[in-house]
Amino acid sequence: MSRSIIKYFLLCVVGFCYAQDSIPKYKERYSLRLGIDMSKPIRMMIEENYKGLEFTADYRLTHNLYLASEMGMEEKHVISEVLDFQTSGRYAKIGVDINVFKNWQGMENQLLTGFRLATSNHKQQLNSYSIRQLEHYWQEDLNKTPTEAIVYDDLNAMWLEFLVGVKAELLKNMYVGLSVRMHYLLNEKEIDHFDNLYVPGFHKASGVSPWGAGLNYSLMYQFPIFKK
Repeated sequence: MSRSIIKYFLLCVVGFCYAQDSIPKYKERYSLRLGIDMSKPIRMMIEENYKGLEFTADYRLTHNLYLASEMGMEEKHVISEVLDFQTSGRYAKIGVDINVFKNWQGMENQLLTGFRLATSNHKQQLNSYSIRQLEHYWQEDLNKTPTEAIVYDDLNAMWLEFLVGVKAELLKNMYVGLSVRMHYLLNEKEIDHFDNLYVPGFHKASGVSPWGAGLNYSLMYQFPIFKK
């Protein structure tokens, strides 16, 4: 009886080992994705005095960790009751995305969170401005238009972005992404008598609060590099 039990046990062990060896191991793709932020062309169509372009990229480092970056340029002309100014420049962002979504085998969709460290290099041109006047007795003209536009060149800023978003495969190797971002301004080059009211990549800035917000809508193509 004991011999029969031992034989049965050995057969089970051999069968289990054989089954483990015979099951094919699935290899995941490690890829580079390149794309464009579609929110910029959409914004150009619906918003006057705005131009922008942004390229996006990410590379899979581990099972759930991606190295990600964006590079772009923006030009914004703001005309209000008190100011007429233009801002133009370039920016770059680098950081990581963490996928918290558990995919089925063969899927590479993402529910992600992450951050970016960003920097910009830009210039501002002041065309006209209004002076806040408390004493109206002299009836001085409050609108000031310089004989030549005042250009503030070689400006820069640095900020952090915290994001949540999704990326999903629409067609084979074609992905669409959407992310909401909170910006925190770390530092900026100060301007005498004029604030950095718009920073490319950061968007509208305020001297009152270092916080800002943004939205990215990306279309990306995946280039598989290797599997493991």
